[in-house]
Amino acid sequence: MMMIKPEKVIKAITGTWLYLNVTSYFDNGTISHHEDAGLGKFPVGILTYNSNGWMSANFMSSRAEDRPPNTDIETQDVGTDAEWALIGKHTLAYAGPWYVSETTKEVEVGQITHGPTLVAWVPTWVGKEFQKNYTLYNNATVIRFKSKSQDGSNGDMFFRRLDSGKAD
Repeated sequence: MMMIKPEKVIKAITGTWLYLNVTSYFDNGTISHHEDAGLGKFPVGILTYNSNGWMSANFMSSRAEDRPPNTDIETQDVGTDAEWALIGKHTLAYAGPWYVSETTKEVEVGQITHGPTLVAWVPTWVGKEFQKNYTLYNNATVIRFKSKSQDGSNGDMFFRRLDSGKAD
């Protein structure tokens, strides 16, 4: 099988991606209706990949009850420790290198790896690697990542490329 050069994959994936949705399902095809305890059913997030091999992932719950409205970083006394803990509990963020870990004859299908992570919102994620099987659609404007969660369910996460500096 002819392999595509990783540089072409890097070029196709480099950019900023807005999280659209996830579908979780079990191996038998049954849809999992499990809501992520931290991020909820409709999280918001962005993935960013640069051509120098660095990436960041930032996600948070969109549920109003997970995002106290009066917290602010301008002064230390705005927001209680409990409110800041709530925000932290419903956030996911990490950053580090990324690389092409598997290629196929098509740029649109393969695997990339995030990590080993250099920073993460929880200490246990520092140094971890996350493999992502990807498929690019619509002239590389939509990407799907396939993954397996801790409960054994599969996940198809979809993102849309952001090119304009605006969330269109």
